[in-house]
Amino acid sequence: MEEVLVPIALFTMIGAIAGMSMFFRFRARQEAQLTLRTAMEHGESMSPEVVSRLAEQLQSAGSDLRRGVIAIAIGIAIFIFAQVVGEEDVVRPLMGISAFPFTIGAAYLGLWFANRKPADAQGAA
Repeated sequence: MEEVLVPIALFTMIGAIAGMSMFFRFRARQEAQLTLRTAMEHGESMSPEVVSRLAEQLQSAGSDLRRGVIAIAIGIAIFIFAQVVGEEDVVRPLMGISAFPFTIGAAYLGLWFANRKPADAQGAA
């Protein structure tokens, strides 16, 4: 019974973490929309700068960088785990599985690099 309980708990935890992340992101967007709606109902005009500033707060500038680094770290961790286990039947499948988060992380880093503003590029140099 315990050998079945461990994978169930693992995948339940992964689902719970992903669900909580989506829920809190949903709440932040909902509150930003409520702020805009309340301001419009009270007759205040919203300039495009204010709206874009609210949108920027929902999506931070470094979120692609953060997601990319975390995904690459997960890919490397799975790869190292495969090497530590060392069994032939386990190493190759785990190395293949580690390629998925590594590639996704590389794509996020590419998006972050492509979407950087010129001021960010000068500050980083």
